[in-house]
Amino acid sequence: MTSVIIRRVESRLERMVAPGNAGLKVSEALKAASENLRSIETICLEELDERLRPVLDFIGRPGTVRPTDAELQALIDHADRALTACGGLDKPHLGRALIMLCAMADALRHSNFWPAGALDPALGLVALFRHQSLPDRDSTVLLEQLNLCLARYLSHAEILD
Repeated sequence: MTSVIIRRVESRLERMVAPGNAGLKVSEALKAASENLRSIETICLEELDERLRPVLDFIGRPGTVRPTDAELQALIDHADRALTACGGLDKPHLGRALIMLCAMADALRHSNFWPAGALDPALGLVALFRHQSLPDRDSTVLLEQLNLCLARYLSHAEILD
């Protein structure tokens, strides 16, 4: 008769988190993570500023001239890269403004609709949230207004199959 031996190998992680093992407390882990992020904050801000530069260059453009679809796609790509760079920083409103900018540019890219200064509100909020923080309530109100602009732009976007 053949016998089967079943062996269970316990991983290092299982040993660390098993009941009765002394591991890090959640509060200690969060504190250590915050300290690690603070140690690279300057590098992250430099990277963010580098990635935001092409996005904010759009601010100086004449608002009455509609950018080409390629220029709008480039703006979306740059804003997406900047969003990635702000991931390690405590700038949630900047991240939301970048997401809204991408959505607005994409909606406009799929339509012939172009109100003068169509992207100015989103670009202005990106610049504002990069350098200043507002109370959450005020930031939320401004982002809700951007959402209204987006809804208007989406109503003009062509439905693509």
